Amino acid sequence: IRAQGKVPTNANIFFSIYQAMIGGGENPYYKDYPQDFFDLIIIDECHRGGASNESNWRAVLDHFTEATHLGLTATPKRTDNIDTYNYFGEPRYVYSLRDGIEDGFLTPFKVKKVSTTLDGYKHGPGDIVLEGELDKEEYEKEEMNRVIVIPDREEAMVKVMLREIDQAQKTIIFCMNEPHALMIRDFINKHKQSDDPNYCVRVTASEGAIGDQWLRVFRDNEKTIPTILTTSQKLSTGVDARNLRFVVLMRPVGSMVEFKQIVGRGTRVYEGKDYFTIVDFYDNYQKFDDPEGDGDPVEVEEPE
Repeated sequence: IRAQGKVPTNANIFFSIYQAMIGGGENPYYKDYPQDFFDLIIIDECHRGGASNESNWRAVLDHFTEATHLGLTATPKRTDNIDTYNYFGEPRYVYSLRDGIEDGFLTPFKVKKVSTTLDGYKHGPGDIVLEGELDKEEYEKEEMNRVIVIPDREEAMVKVMLREIDQAQKTIIFCMNEPHALMIRDFINKHKQSDDPNYCVRVTASEGAIGDQWLRVFRDNEKTIPTILTTSQKLSTGVDARNLRFVVLMRPVGSMVEFKQIVGRGTRVYEGKDYFTIVDFYDNYQKFDDPEGDGDPVEVEEPE
């Protein structure tokens, strides 16, 4: 558009993002195409609001009424995304995680459900508040690192985690937020077996280009450092690290959609990788257990 001053029309297949289609100010670019210009519109990641009445995507789709609209999504649950199914209708084709595992395209998984005596906190007479104020005496596990931060607890959890994984294998740890990911990174580097200073790094939005560089190195299957990444939201989608062996959940996961996206980080097939392990400190797997869609784990272990 910048080069020619108008939308391109001289092709059979066009690729775009919806932000570009709705650009152009008061006269969005998609309106420069006749309503019958396209025969087929394929909407990838169609669960991301494409079918919502309030969505900008809906305006684009409504303009091209003559086209067939084909939605693609890796998010299969109607309950988390009901508008998508209302718009597109019943799926014409479904290929589940279970199918992918049984057909050999995806890696099966094991689950370690870790429960500790640190799952809740009750304020005691010997405890010292270093910063802020307590608004109640007892806190639930889901409030840790969101409402209240107890560094000693997190350090103890890291020791448990390091005991339950193979420290030589690539691992992603999902934390509550960026400060929590930083704290977990520091405790891992304090207690790790490796003597490499870059054994564990944090990859969140704050790291910017440095974090992206660490992620590129981590994805390189020929490199072993960094071995562990800590993150909060950044790595739940779009990370293709084929030799990832451990996915650690040190925070609650809010929905089936997010849970499946996180678990999907470990399903990539790699030579010699017979399974990957989900290490779950927050009973997420129990909440989102889906044998029909995911199949059964190779093994479910509850460590002492």
